Amino acid sequence: MATKNSDDIESVGLLGLGEAGTAIARGLAAQWRGEDTARRILSVDIAQSDNVRGPAISDRAREIGVEIESHYTDALRAAEIVFSVVTGVEARNAAESAKSILRPGTIYLDVNTLTGKQTADIARSMEEAGIDYVDIAAMGGFSTYGYKAPFVLSGPAAERAAVWMRPLGFDVSVMSNRAGDASAVKIIRSIMVKGLEALGVECFVAAHRAGLTEEVLACFADIDDRTFAGMVTSLTSSHTNHAKRRMEEVDKVMENLAELGMEPIMSDATRRSHARTVAADIAFADGVNPPFEDAVKLLSEKVVKGL
Repeated sequence: MATKNSDDIESVGLLGLGEAGTAIARGLAAQWRGEDTARRILSVDIAQSDNVRGPAISDRAREIGVEIESHYTDALRAAEIVFSVVTGVEARNAAESAKSILRPGTIYLDVNTLTGKQTADIARSMEEAGIDYVDIAAMGGFSTYGYKAPFVLSGPAAERAAVWMRPLGFDVSVMSNRAGDASAVKIIRSIMVKGLEALGVECFVAAHRAGLTEEVLACFADIDDRTFAGMVTSLTSSHTNHAKRRMEEVDKVMENLAELGMEPIMSDATRRSHARTVAADIAFADGVNPPFEDAVKLLSEKVVKGL
């Protein structure tokens, strides 16, 4: 199917008008619709009927110039491209609700956070109905980037979607033609990012109680020199040989947190992870750290057990 450019599209749909949906709506209003009143931005947000959130959603829609419904109606059938920006919990329900309304050939951009398998399952259902499903992973916050949050796309229609999005200022890259790949990368990335968030809470509350917040922040400067990716790959490779010494250091970390009156939630998990590696006895006799890929393979086969 030929890819339409932004001049050929007359209606764009949005499922959800929360933070992400609002950011995308503002971008579309400025960069795609502009002063062309024939172009329509249609939206559905079931929370519009909520007594608490509904009025704010309606106000945002009115301000941006978005046509909004509180439930799925045939009005959505006019949309040629649809962004689904609900929540991971509601993503399947949104897709199923829209599937019976949207026309075959509609590009469905699923921006919700899901596992790779969950995304692939939704993609299969949508594609059976003739809808061109695109898996989109947002790799940055909408509160920071607005509609220009970095998007990674995957799925058979990903390149078609990217051709339409790029001229409008969306920051998009295509990963593969398999729906689920983009979501899988994001959800695995979240292990690190959300874990760092929790570690940040534990670390900086401890620093605050010790009166050393600025000093602790300053001691991370070495990471800037070797990049974040360089740091985590180095730590993973050397973990095979140094888990025992680092576990003993975490013991002292936990003693320090106790002195500061803190429950060591994240540090306790760190100690258990290191202890698991120590128990597997995988340290190399020569003390030489293996290459990153070899270390990950070894950890997968010998340390991190299945369910």
